[in-house]
Amino acid sequence: MKQASLILNIVLLLAVGYLMIAHLRAPKAATAGPAASTGQQTVAAAADSKIVFVNADTLLEKYEGFKKRKDALSKKEKDADASLKARGRALEKEFMDAQQKVQQGFMTPKEVQQLEQTLSQKQQKLMADQERMTKALVDETTNIQEELQKEVKDILSELRKEKSYDYILNYAPGSGVLMVNDALDITAEVLSRLNQKKPDDKQ
Repeated sequence: MKQASLILNIVLLLAVGYLMIAHLRAPKAATAGPAASTGQQTVAAAADSKIVFVNADTLLEKYEGFKKRKDALSKKEKDADASLKARGRALEKEFMDAQQKVQQGFMTPKEVQQLEQTLSQKQQKLMADQERMTKALVDETTNIQEELQKEVKDILSELRKEKSYDYILNYAPGSGVLMVNDALDITAEVLSRLNQKKPDDKQ
């Protein structure tokens, strides 16, 4: 069942992919003056652009809707793991009891054959159930990812229209953004809008 936990951790990174340097509106081109070098044009365009950033780690840590879904998924994983382990221990005991009876000669060859078949079927069912439960957790993890992507994208789209942002950056370890001006941080505003959304709006 640890596979689902690993996938969920990966999803935490993938789910905020929309925040990665989104070019929301093309910069205006210069209409007069001598031609500038590519570097000068880039600097000029950046200076005229409205750039803000979101701290993805803070977003995931404090977004109540995401935390609830993550906690619910973790509980399902723990419950499934406990159930499978209990069934595994019970099946192991059946194997040991059957082996003891065979060694003591308490069973006929036909009974031994039937018991082997029964235990084999139980083992196959346990393995199939484990695979099914793991797939269900993986599918739910994917759904959480898709929901989070849509919710964040919708909020950023709202802010883009309201504020006319040109770039929204993701500021987090490994994002490639080295330093930022805290005055450009819109994480709190994005987080506030996410947490204010009604449950029906988060489908």
